[in-house]
Amino acid sequence: MENIKPSLNFTVICDDARQEVGGKISLMGLFENIYSTSFPASHPRLAIMNEWSDGKGEFEIKLQLLSPDKKTVIREISSKLTLKNVNVRHRDISIHLNIDFQAPGTYWVENFLDGERMNSFPLNVVHVKKQAIH
Repeated sequence: MENIKPSLNFTVICDDARQEVGGKISLMGLFENIYSTSFPASHPRLAIMNEWSDGKGEFEIKLQLLSPDKKTVIREISSKLTLKNVNVRHRDISIHLNIDFQAPGTYWVENFLDGERMNSFPLNVVHVKKQAIH
């Protein structure tokens, strides 16, 4: 079987993703920034969804969360992607618990297909001052 390299259509970062009755996927709390008043900061849960399509065959996919220096890997997950034909879409969802961010800055979500980087997506971790509650 000849492999046809798929496209990575999008990457979404959110609080949670759920498979609903009937097969629909619900994404809750989409975001691109994490705010913290102190560091290191621990983020309790985030979900990352990638959609692959227009390909055929078996592939190795890898997702990495990198520190702002783009060298330190904070999280990494690998899996196999199988697309039976070019009309199939595959939504890959990974859940990440208790991620520690050592300092504010732009962190990076990177996706790889058979070792080739397909995208690099920023995740901003922002230091904010404590505010008085009225």
